[in-house]
Amino acid sequence: MAEKAKEPKNDRALRFYSDVLGLERLHYGIWNAEDELTLENLKAAQERYENYLIENIPEGANRILDVGCGTGVLCQELLKRGYKVDGLSPDKNQREHFEKNIQTTFHFCRFEDFVPQTEYDCIIMSESCQYIPLERVFDVAGKALRSGGHLMICDYFVKDGATGVLAKSGHNYTLFKQTAETSGLAIVKHRDITKETAKTLEIAKLWAEKILLGADILSEKVRYKHARTWKFLCWLFRKKINRINQDRDLIDAKKFIEAKTYEFFLFRKENPS
Repeated sequence: MAEKAKEPKNDRALRFYSDVLGLERLHYGIWNAEDELTLENLKAAQERYENYLIENIPEGANRILDVGCGTGVLCQELLKRGYKVDGLSPDKNQREHFEKNIQTTFHFCRFEDFVPQTEYDCIIMSESCQYIPLERVFDVAGKALRSGGHLMICDYFVKDGATGVLAKSGHNYTLFKQTAETSGLAIVKHRDITKETAKTLEIAKLWAEKILLGADILSEKVRYKHARTWKFLCWLFRKKINRINQDRDLIDAKKFIEAKTYEFFLFRKENPS
């Protein structure tokens, strides 16, 4: 059965990462094993990830489509390096940010609805493939790429048998590979970067624990003086509290590695025989 397309949503993460944490990039990043869990090292890991994508753009590629372009930092860097770049996203916050800061074409739509007016040498999907129905990923990419063009996908996928909240986001890895095999696009490069990306979750968990500790300290007086009121509030908001506890698995690096794999793929559109 074909997967249903997810409705476009306002990207609140964009505002949180850029306005609160001062981060320009929205992806996980590629960490070195020896890196300490600091905000500066997270920024460096994200920049390393971006550079890795750029370094793997095939020689001779010129016209590029960045699908799910986020803050547009990757587009800006590609433009600086002389590439012709279009951005694409269905998110209105990304659209406003992009159009305010970047002077190039922006396609305000979902990729599965995209009707290309030109052929691209390379399409980049950095943590955006997961939001697109699988059959549409390769179908639309095949139509948008020139013969011999490339599709770059760098994203996380759900392993077979994974359960819980971590299994709810991302395509099934086995199904993704099966769909790719029948797409007419051939894999020319592949790398598993799960361990290098998972440290982003470690630092997220560290921040979350500090925030929870602060909340615990600030509420200590209330809990002591108004025990009955506190218990009532806990009961009243028990569903939200349970949801928060469940969502903590989302920033558990060990559970992430057990449930998911983060992979880099470079596909090539074969020349027609």
